[in-house]
Amino acid sequence: MATDGVRIINSDLAEDLYAHFMNSFQKGRNVNQLNNQFLYSKAKFSENTKEYEICVTVYGLAFWEIGALTEITLQEVETVINQKNTVNYWEKEVGKETAEARQKELDELLEKISKPNLNPIKRIKKQPKPNLFNIGDVLSFQHLDRNYGTAFIVDISKMSGFSLYSICRTCDTTVHKPTMQDFLQSTFYVSGTPTVDDLGALTTKLSVWINQAERKELEKFSGCFSKIGKIDFPLPCGQPIITNDYRKFCDNSIYESQIAYSNSLGKAVNQFKIAEYAQVLE
Repeated sequence: MATDGVRIINSDLAEDLYAHFMNSFQKGRNVNQLNNQFLYSKAKFSENTKEYEICVTVYGLAFWEIGALTEITLQEVETVINQKNTVNYWEKEVGKETAEARQKELDELLEKISKPNLNPIKRIKKQPKPNLFNIGDVLSFQHLDRNYGTAFIVDISKMSGFSLYSICRTCDTTVHKPTMQDFLQSTFYVSGTPTVDDLGALTTKLSVWINQAERKELEKFSGCFSKIGKIDFPLPCGQPIITNDYRKFCDNSIYESQIAYSNSLGKAVNQFKIAEYAQVLE
């Protein structure tokens, strides 16, 4: 173990222990879990009196900094300081002046942590990543054949550490970069599912066909899209086509095969004009 100086956080071991403690704290580990981490470290370094002192003093400082130092841990710190293990080591290996400097650091530590910490370190609140797009965003993009298409965000499903974007790709293309007017005149695929309402009447429940992409996959090609407007769209998501790259997003053959399969099952797939369903917001 390399020792760089006499301060409390001034050696490879001290820096490693302190960094591990604070990383665990910022990741949300509670005091009991941090104390178990302390117990493990003490057991690990119990055979070396110098390393054991470093371990106990570092944890004492760290617990004090987060406002969780107990009387028991404070007493442990005082006990190892009184044993003078590192002070004796430095006096023997380096000299009296260095040993006295170490003793001064230890005395200042004990004085510091014996008083309540009125301004403990707070956990850094992890800010959620902003959405790549928002529900209702209308996007333009360029197909691999250089023609342009449009799409819009139907839904965003969020779970712990996971976001799923549902994107409706319209059926029409243009040779120029599309406007909102081009978008409103385009069509999209819809499935119609016969349902019976509470009064026994037969109705058709419509749902829009979507490309579904997980955020980590969509991030890879989100730069291929440009926002051109925003709409309010009432239909829910229906048939999902899982998309993990830009080529697959643009691939018409996937839609064609899925439509043929749905039709073979008697599930009608039709095209409707965007303008009949979308209310322009931007």
